[in-house]
Amino acid sequence: MKKRTFSKEEINEIWDFYYEFSKNPVLVNLYSTPQHRTSNTYRHVCLVTRLCLFHALKKKLDIDYHSLIRGGFLHDLFFYDWRVDKEGRKHHLTRHPETAINNAKQYFELNEKEIDIIRNHMWPITITKFPHSYEAKLVSMMDKKATMIEFFNKRKRLIIFDLDGTLVDTIPDLNASLNYMAEQMGFPALSMEHTRISIGNGVPVLVRRSVPKDTSEADYLKALDIFKAHYIEHAFDNSVPYEGMFDTLRRLRKRGYSLAVVTNKNEDMAKKIINHFYPKLFLTVVGGNGIRKPKPDYDMINELRNRIKVRRPRSTVYIGDTEVDYLTARRALIPAYIVTYGYRTKEEIESLNFKNVTYIDSPSDILMYFPKTGV
Repeated sequence: MKKRTFSKEEINEIWDFYYEFSKNPVLVNLYSTPQHRTSNTYRHVCLVTRLCLFHALKKKLDIDYHSLIRGGFLHDLFFYDWRVDKEGRKHHLTRHPETAINNAKQYFELNEKEIDIIRNHMWPITITKFPHSYEAKLVSMMDKKATMIEFFNKRKRLIIFDLDGTLVDTIPDLNASLNYMAEQMGFPALSMEHTRISIGNGVPVLVRRSVPKDTSEADYLKALDIFKAHYIEHAFDNSVPYEGMFDTLRRLRKRGYSLAVVTNKNEDMAKKIINHFYPKLFLTVVGGNGIRKPKPDYDMINELRNRIKVRRPRSTVYIGDTEVDYLTARRALIPAYIVTYGYRTKEEIESLNFKNVTYIDSPSDILMYFPKTGV
């Protein structure tokens, strides 16, 4: 293998290309797929690519660094959780490289080295798929190293967050969509206060609470469809993250905590909101899918545990803002932390006489209860 001397400018250009490509929205979608027990697919491809660059630059290898970076990021470009969809993904281990190539070709123009990297990174498991270029051999080697790092990494303590009223103030957009629905249906207008006290049990319940009591089932379903269609288009018009929350989440991550979201909001919409306001901070997002029982049932907590293989349930806590979140935590047998800056006032929360609950008055106060984990 030929070697060469790199100038500081050349090294900076390589790393700039790495960071710029890592922001591609196609790759960011990998963030919601768990991977190797303690990671997710996005973090995995980032780690593999970084390991390749550290090795190649340290050895001063004269290789195609742009193809190495692109191939490293794209080698696991699949958008499903093979642990959940076991029946449909029985041959994931050997077949996912071809899936990754097919997906990558939809979004990127691939050269021969990049195809070599993606198709052959599972060698020697895929015994006939031998990597030909040095770049492909390097990714194959570092893929195994990254897997070992992730699989045997210590499980961090898990903090589960509610979304609406805990991470993001979504009431303005929810209220706007409710009033659009009401206008289209000829129903009375709805106040922000109505939306505040009605939120917490998911969109179907929110809409049910927002239509007149004598509304027929057919009109209710029509109103629900109108609301959903409008909200999908306007979910980011006026919603805002709570002040200081982004910094709090970033510091929690640095202190060694894993973060996840469990919400009654539709899961696809919840992922869009989280990726919009808090990109790359959460391990996964569990939301409504029409099958799972909504909170306060703990079905979603169980789904989260299955996704990320929670091995120490006692190291899990739940942070939310309503009585629904409190009951969810209690039924899942995990500690409840209730914020008082969300959609219930402190007086409303305290009047419910919750037992064994910790109250949090601001996003920055969360840090007081979660010191560095030491893992």
